[in-house]
Amino acid sequence: MKPRLVLDTNVILDLLVFQDPAAEVVRMALDAKLVDAVRTEASMLELIDVIQRPIFKLSQQEQEMILQVWERSTRLLENAAIEPAPFACRDTDDQVFINMAYSIRPALLLSKDLRVLELRRTAMRYGIEITQDYERIQDFSTPSTESL
Repeated sequence: MKPRLVLDTNVILDLLVFQDPAAEVVRMALDAKLVDAVRTEASMLELIDVIQRPIFKLSQQEQEMILQVWERSTRLLENAAIEPAPFACRDTDDQVFINMAYSIRPALLLSKDLRVLELRRTAMRYGIEITQDYERIQDFSTPSTESL
């Protein structure tokens, strides 16, 4: 079984919009299909909303390319498979990522959002590791790793 991964929108932006060198390790794991990264309809809608914002100055073609790359790199988690986590994020917009990770646990949730990160201890009790350390994916994506 491949390690399961959830990326919040800010991490996806680092990966696909800003091409942050720190996120290269995540890109390599995704490209090599070493992880089972998931997306949901709700997380896609948020990504679409964010990349359309004028601050990013992305053309329609660039936006479509970002969405296509993300879809190719991830597996769609159907709404019926999403379980609400028994704990809540203070930022309700980020609850989607908590619920995604809870639904596929054990899972690694990469996030830069402080409201998500503050749930680290609680999430660990449910088999979810939350971190902003992109390098952490290396521990989960090595071929010898069977599960989290």
